[in-house]
Amino acid sequence: MKEVKRVIKLVIVAGLLVFGQQVLAAMTSDNYKVWLDTLSSGGGLVNSTNYKIDSNFTNQTGGAAQSQNFSEKVSFSPIEAEPTVGFNVESAALNFGELSPNSTAYSSHTISAYTNSSSGYTIKVYGTPLNNSYHTITAIGTTANDSVAGTEQFGLNLVSNSVPVIGADPAGGIGQAAANYNTANKFAYNDGDIIAQSASFSYQTDFTVSVIVNIAPETTAGSYGATLTYEFIPIF
Repeated sequence: MKEVKRVIKLVIVAGLLVFGQQVLAAMTSDNYKVWLDTLSSGGGLVNSTNYKIDSNFTNQTGGAAQSQNFSEKVSFSPIEAEPTVGFNVESAALNFGELSPNSTAYSSHTISAYTNSSSGYTIKVYGTPLNNSYHTITAIGTTANDSVAGTEQFGLNLVSNSVPVIGADPAGGIGQAAANYNTANKFAYNDGDIIAQSASFSYQTDFTVSVIVNIAPETTAGSYGATLTYEFIPIF
């Protein structure tokens, strides 16, 4: 039986990429807070015997409205607020202790994200699995799989699991775990994968990232370490 210490250090990198134009407004008072409102469409034709008006609520120029008695041209330009984003990692390091090919080692930490962007955000993960100068633990890959003791595996997911008993489903906001990282008792890991996302503006969502490690009887003994980098990308 081989017992090997593994330690994972988690490092944060926050990225900001801007895609397109959205109509945003953030308002607060002592009694309320509005994260986002939008005037993306609306208006229309209004008329009677004496007048006609055609207005719109977009960033396009309005059309001319006229009758025998008057002429008017109306449009509404978008109001934009400063982007609001937040990203946090609960713990900077995970320690898996001494590993055995007879059992799965696992640990978890929490990451949190929010934004007022109406296009939401994505969270990616980068990094090489546990490794040393001689060997790298095999990543499970993009396709999620069961945790299997005795087989080299490095993987993670962002949901509640029963085998092993670890993790929690995303809580708060509308953020969700991404495909291949959103199935209980199934784990995946591929460098550069999107692991979480929100399709629209969202209050804070707390994601529990559960990491599992398995080794084989022939896995090279030694001290292993890894650095994972999270990239948070709000889309404006």
